[in-house]
Amino acid sequence: MKARKIFTICFALAALFAAALSSSAQNRQIDETPLAPRGIRQQDDPPQGVRDMLIRMRIEKTKKDFDERLERADRAAKLSRQIESSVEKTSMLSNEDRQRLDDLEKLTKDVLDDLGGDAGDLLKEVSDQVPAATPAAVAKELDNAVAIMAAELKKTTRFTISAAAIESSGAVLRIVRVLKSYR
Repeated sequence: MKARKIFTICFALAALFAAALSSSAQNRQIDETPLAPRGIRQQDDPPQGVRDMLIRMRIEKTKKDFDERLERADRAAKLSRQIESSVEKTSMLSNEDRQRLDDLEKLTKDVLDDLGGDAGDLLKEVSDQVPAATPAAVAKELDNAVAIMAAELKKTTRFTISAAAIESSGAVLRIVRVLKSYR
């Protein structure tokens, strides 16, 4: 009889101990491991879940977009230099120059869209400058305007949008339109 009481008491204590262990195991936090108990977070944890992956993808996309914007500005500068040198030699626009102007206009509109500007509004603005008399002079103005646009874009970071870059992009588009009007 005494052995039965001792057995019952031991069994009850074992059951109580097992219940306590199982309840403490269910109370563990998501970021808690046996090696890093509650309150201590490991510094080099890998990303946890879809949210971290989406944040990382968004950061990579903004970096990529910024790099593409700078690349477009460099290509626009190269095209404007080619147009200027060609027009300076011949004093007129060739078909090749017109194609370069179309490419330059497209690149500038892409940059402007990335910056959040509206090409339609910027083209409607009246410039206070008197248009140059010759295609060579307009091509020189175009090269200067593209250089200013590229410099403004290089001053920005991927976290900022420059109003000066938007304005200089509009100036480039206006000069492209003037240069296209020459036959």
